[in-house]
Amino acid sequence: MKERISHHPVLAFIALTAAITGSGWGLLLTIYGRAPIDALISQPLAIVLIYTGATGPSLAAIILTGYTKGKDGLRELGHRFTRIKFPAGTWLLAMGLPLLLAVMATLLHSIFSETLGDIVLPAWYRLLPPALFVALLAGPLCEEVGWRGYLQPHLLNRFSVTGTAVIIGTIWCFWHIPLSFTPGTTPPLSSPGAWGLYWVDTILISAIMLAIVVHASGSILAAIAFHWMSNIALSGILQPLYPAATDSAWSEVQQIHLVLLAICTPIALWLAHRRINSDAEPNGHLQQRRQHL
Repeated sequence: MKERISHHPVLAFIALTAAITGSGWGLLLTIYGRAPIDALISQPLAIVLIYTGATGPSLAAIILTGYTKGKDGLRELGHRFTRIKFPAGTWLLAMGLPLLLAVMATLLHSIFSETLGDIVLPAWYRLLPPALFVALLAGPLCEEVGWRGYLQPHLLNRFSVTGTAVIIGTIWCFWHIPLSFTPGTTPPLSSPGAWGLYWVDTILISAIMLAIVVHASGSILAAIAFHWMSNIALSGILQPLYPAATDSAWSEVQQIHLVLLAICTPIALWLAHRRINSDAEPNGHLQQRRQHL
């Protein structure tokens, strides 16, 4: 079994992630039906099931790494999780690029439309930091050991940076399907068009995150930082400033944001490709280099 998993790490990861996530979110739907997320946050069991499903990718990565590579593999994965020593510019991109793109999308929308209304600082704005901490725990910390810590380096062993980004983005997108039956979560299960846009969005974000992680020498923390800021830039930071804005207005902002991501993606893929090849040893140890990214 260990040899088979070692030869098919991606398939093993997908299967185990689906099993863990499906058990958590499947039980959530079985017990609570399509109850909205606002009603579930007061239910301890519901919270446990939500986080069980959310941690599927990272738990799968830890289990498979420990089973196939033992303590040495887990130690290496842990080092990548705690690696903070990489260029300051990469930190700046990881933390600042999502917010910059969100601000640009909002400003571009405001130039051609007044549907967002005036900026109003909410009275509860001082309570935002705890909400941002919850956003850090809910997605990035639960997922990125799996997506960028385990899946990405294994895919880079076999595929180009573009192929890797497309595969991760696709798996990441459809992994969310069970949770989408819970109103108030992301993405809402509304229409094929909405899912198509979300699919494109996850691929574009995966491409940019790939480049950031590669330039951060494989640091999972860089992926967590970018994932966190991507989650909160619009919904957690900018949307509360425009209480009069409608859902349709924010939908237009998100479409502009998608275009900005699409502009950044080719640059990110080129930078990732260049970094991987420039760091490879002259004697051709490119695959060894990819294993640490």
